[in-house]
Amino acid sequence: MSEVTAPPPARPLRELLPHLIWEAVLLVAAAGVVLSLYNRAEPLFTSGGYWLSFASLGFATAGMSLSLRTGTPNLAIGPLALLASYIYADSGSMAAGIATAAGIGLVLAALVALTTMPGWAVTLMGGLIAQAIVLGASDAQTTVLKDRPQTYWTWGVAFIVISIAGGAVFAIPAVRRFLSANRPAGGEAGAFTGPKLVGALVGVFGSSVAAGFAGVILTIALQAATPVDNGFTLAALAAALLAGVSPFGRRAGILGVVLAVAILDGMRRWVTLWNGAFWVTLLVEAGFGLLGLLVVWLFELIGRRASPLVTTPATPLHATPHATPPSPSQFPPPGALPPGYPPPAAPPLGTPPPYQPAPPAAAYPAQPTYPAQPAYPGQATYPGQPPTSAPPASAPPAQPGYAPPSSAPPAQPAYGPPTSAPPSTAPPAAAAPAPPASAPPASSPPASGPPAPIPPLPGTPPPQSSGPNWPPAQ
Repeated sequence: MSEVTAPPPARPLRELLPHLIWEAVLLVAAAGVVLSLYNRAEPLFTSGGYWLSFASLGFATAGMSLSLRTGTPNLAIGPLALLASYIYADSGSMAAGIATAAGIGLVLAALVALTTMPGWAVTLMGGLIAQAIVLGASDAQTTVLKDRPQTYWTWGVAFIVISIAGGAVFAIPAVRRFLSANRPAGGEAGAFTGPKLVGALVGVFGSSVAAGFAGVILTIALQAATPVDNGFTLAALAAALLAGVSPFGRRAGILGVVLAVAILDGMRRWVTLWNGAFWVTLLVEAGFGLLGLLVVWLFELIGRRASPLVTTPATPLHATPHATPPSPSQFPPPGALPPGYPPPAAPPLGTPPPYQPAPPAAAYPAQPTYPAQPAYPGQATYPGQPPTSAPPASAPPAQPGYAPPSSAPPAQPAYGPPTSAPPSTAPPAAAAPAPPASAPPASSPPASGPPAPIPPLPGTPPPQSSGPNWPPAQ
């Protein structure tokens, strides 16, 4: 069974628009039937006979329409009207007849509301009980009304006002949704809810009261009470369907009941004027009822697209529709599955992936190291630099700007501004004393002194000796 959610937002204009169009058609048809009947039998309107017949069928149809709107069809309309008619004719009290029909209707409404059984089934049995009471109390004889009131058109006007007012109130979305909770919409049978209780009480009880009024007006029109139902329930049902009232509940118009009653009652009068048999009248009622069913069917098809009453949630993508859960016997015994099984379930759609750190950056290749350059006399030494020895005494005097090669490993050159070599007559510079065995701390500043000259590249011939013509003129 499909899952049903809360109704979508109300769209009263979309829901009522097909009914308003159909009611415009009914208005043209009702005007044609009534005007032609008035031209054919004008005394029928002046004597009040038409208004009483119109009002009695109208109240019965209004009651049937109310029970259909609330989803609790009342098939006891005819028997309850006959019971009210007999009580009124026998006692002479309208209130007694209407109260009797209302009391039985209240009992039927309580049964429908508390048991949530279909209204048509409960009221059909209640109608049989009401029919049995009339037949037993009247001995199947006609009861004559002793004091007939002289009221005719008042009943017709009262029916028109009540019917239109009820249709307008029921057109309010909140009232329509609340009172039509008994409309079948995929819920479980027998589910009891508050709105269903109120809808059943309003539908069944209200239609029973309307049936009581219909029976009283029928007694005034006939001046007697008959013990047999002559198709009053079927006539009211045919008129309600012709008005566009859905037998499923809720869907109905505003003026349709009044216009449908005017058409059906006028056609019944035409059959009487043509001296037609009773079966012709029943055939006319059945034809209008079938036409109403086709119209309601179209209304339901249009309503499903234009103004749906319920919505069904969409099935999630990761779920399988109509899936049957496994039974406990289908699960494997403990320990039968390997470790780590079953795998973790997939995350829901739209879940961001877990955070993963970026891979470490590739390290740069090691740079080649170069041997350190030796330190020469007068050159500053730095912490960690290996000591160098002075050149041997037998070595030739140092040439200006030239340093003899040393057996010590070359050291890192010290860059700085070039300095001029001492004159050739000057004695050779004294060799710098060797640094102590222990190097100074790393935080000590470097020793001060003049920067050393830039040594020549290996393999370069020594410069020419100094003389009167050296250096050459620029």
